Amino acid sequence: MFNEIILIGKLAGRPVVKETQNGVKLSTIVVDVERPYRNNLGIKDHDYIRCVLWKGIAQEVADCCDIGSFIGLKGRLQSRTYETSDQQTSTVMEVKIEHVEFLDKYLIKSSS
Repeated sequence: MFNEIILIGKLAGRPVVKETQNGVKLSTIVVDVERPYRNNLGIKDHDYIRCVLWKGIAQEVADCCDIGSFIGLKGRLQSRTYETSDQQTSTVMEVKIEHVEFLDKYLIKSSS
Protein backbone atom coordinates (compact mmCIF):
# COMPACT_ATOMS: atom_id res chain seq x y z
CA MET A 1 0.00 0.00 0.00
CA PHE A 2 1.07 3.56 -0.66
CA ASN A 3 0.51 6.59 1.57
CA GLU A 4 2.48 9.68 0.58
CA ILE A 5 1.47 13.32 0.56
CA ILE A 6 3.40 16.26 -0.87
CA LEU A 7 2.27 19.78 0.01
CA ILE A 8 3.56 23.18 -1.04
CA GLY A 9 2.10 26.13 0.78
CA LYS A 10 2.50 28.84 3.38
CA LEU A 11 2.39 28.54 7.14
CA ALA A 12 -0.93 29.80 8.47
CA GLY A 13 0.47 30.31 11.96
CA ARG A 14 3.70 30.54 13.93
CA PRO A 15 5.26 27.12 14.67
CA VAL A 16 5.52 26.37 18.39
CA VAL A 17 7.54 23.44 19.71
CA LYS A 18 6.27 21.51 22.72
CA GLU A 19 7.68 18.45 24.44
CA THR A 20 5.87 15.23 25.25
CA GLN A 21 6.09 13.74 28.74
CA ASN A 22 9.00 11.65 27.40
CA GLY A 23 10.89 14.77 26.26
CA VAL A 24 10.25 14.31 22.50
CA LYS A 25 9.81 17.56 20.57
CA LEU A 26 6.49 18.05 18.78
CA SER A 27 4.94 20.82 16.71
CA THR A 28 1.56 21.03 15.03
CA ILE A 29 1.31 23.47 12.13
CA VAL A 30 -1.39 24.43 9.65
CA VAL A 31 -0.34 24.85 6.02
CA ASP A 32 -2.33 27.09 3.68
CA VAL A 33 -2.40 25.39 0.27
CA GLU A 34 -3.90 27.32 -2.64
CA ARG A 35 -6.08 25.31 -4.99
CA PRO A 36 -4.95 25.32 -8.65
CA TYR A 37 -8.27 26.62 -10.03
CA ARG A 38 -10.66 29.51 -9.43
CA ASN A 39 -14.16 29.17 -8.04
CA ASN A 40 -17.28 30.57 -9.73
CA LEU A 41 -16.44 34.04 -8.35
CA GLY A 42 -12.97 33.95 -9.95
CA ILE A 43 -11.21 33.52 -6.61
CA LYS A 44 -8.74 30.76 -5.75
CA ASP A 45 -9.86 28.83 -2.69
CA HIS A 46 -7.44 27.53 -0.07
CA ASP A 47 -7.21 24.38 2.01
CA TYR A 48 -5.80 24.55 5.54
CA ILE A 49 -4.06 21.28 6.29
CA ARG A 50 -3.01 20.20 9.78
CA CYS A 51 0.50 18.74 9.91
CA VAL A 52 2.47 17.19 12.77
CA LEU A 53 6.25 17.52 13.04
CA TRP A 54 8.41 15.49 15.40
CA LYS A 55 11.90 15.72 16.88
CA GLY A 56 14.50 17.67 14.88
CA ILE A 57 12.09 18.61 12.09
CA ALA A 58 9.80 20.29 14.63
CA GLN A 59 12.65 22.39 16.01
CA GLU A 60 14.08 23.23 12.57
CA VAL A 61 10.74 24.55 11.28
CA ALA A 62 10.23 26.60 14.45
CA ASP A 63 13.75 28.07 14.11
CA CYS A 64 13.54 28.84 10.38
CA CYS A 65 9.88 29.69 9.69
CA ASP A 66 7.21 32.19 10.64
CA ILE A 67 3.65 32.97 9.56
CA GLY A 68 3.58 33.08 5.74
CA SER A 69 6.81 31.12 5.24
CA PHE A 70 6.72 29.21 1.95
CA ILE A 71 7.51 25.52 2.54
CA GLY A 72 7.37 22.14 0.87
CA LEU A 73 6.38 19.14 2.96
CA LYS A 74 6.47 15.39 2.41
CA GLY A 75 4.73 12.98 4.72
CA ARG A 76 1.88 10.57 5.15
CA LEU A 77 -1.76 10.88 6.11
CA GLN A 78 -2.71 9.26 9.38
CA SER A 79 -5.70 9.26 11.70
CA ARG A 80 -5.61 9.80 15.43
CA THR A 81 -8.39 9.06 17.90
CA TYR A 82 -8.77 10.90 21.18
CA GLU A 83 -11.33 11.48 23.89
CA THR A 84 -12.91 14.94 24.14
CA SER A 85 -13.59 16.78 27.40
CA ASP A 86 -17.18 15.46 27.37
CA GLN A 87 -15.95 11.83 27.07
CA GLN A 88 -16.81 11.50 23.37
CA THR A 89 -14.42 9.74 21.01
CA SER A 90 -13.24 11.87 18.11
CA THR A 91 -10.99 11.10 15.14
CA VAL A 92 -8.84 13.62 13.30
CA MET A 93 -6.81 13.24 10.09
CA GLU A 94 -3.30 14.73 10.11
CA VAL A 95 -0.26 14.69 7.87
CA LYS A 96 2.78 13.31 9.71
CA ILE A 97 5.70 15.17 8.15
CA GLU A 98 8.90 13.31 7.30
CA HIS A 99 10.73 15.93 5.21
CA VAL A 100 10.66 19.74 4.89
CA GLU A 101 12.07 22.05 2.23
CA PHE A 102 12.31 25.78 2.94
CA LEU A 103 11.16 27.47 -0.26
CA ASP A 104 11.24 31.20 0.60
CA LYS A 105 14.57 31.47 -1.21
CA TYR A 106 12.81 30.49 -4.45
CA LEU A 107 10.18 33.23 -4.30
CA ILE A 108 10.74 36.03 -6.76
CA LYS A 109 10.21 39.29 -4.91
CA SER A 110 8.72 42.18 -6.84
CA SER A 111 10.43 45.56 -6.50
CA SER A 112 7.20 47.54 -6.96
